[in-house]
Amino acid sequence: MLIAGDAGQVLREEIDVVTKGGNYGWNVKEGTLCFNAADNKQPLPDCPDADSLGNRFIDPVIEFKNSMTYPEGLGIVGVGGYVYRGQQYQGLDGKYLFGVWTQAHDKPDGAVFAAEVTGDKGPWQYRQLHFKDMANGALGYYLYGFG
Repeated sequence: MLIAGDAGQVLREEIDVVTKGGNYGWNVKEGTLCFNAADNKQPLPDCPDADSLGNRFIDPVIEFKNSMTYPEGLGIVGVGGYVYRGQQYQGLDGKYLFGVWTQAHDKPDGAVFAAEVTGDKGPWQYRQLHFKDMANGALGYYLYGFG
């Protein structure tokens, strides 16, 4: 299974399970919302569910609000990660780790999340991870990627 982070425009960020030849809807959809090119902060009420060749759009397995537009949003720019297969953190085995570049645009405040991998359809449930040796469990840095 190939999983990818997909940065949105201004409303949604998403994580997708990649399917060969799959169409994830851009620029007809932003996440599961209907994208409005004339006003990217106001989704359209309706949009097609397939491209001009009849290929159905594939919805993300994880979708969250962009915190630049929504104060309650999860973060800005979803950062794709990997499925943890290590021995050190038993509770994370088999979980998809991903993050956000920052939670607030004006400061370095990246965050990391662990999601239940439940197949190629969403939504996957996830929770934020807090780090023991960091102030308030937060990163305190921008998150650029996983290594």
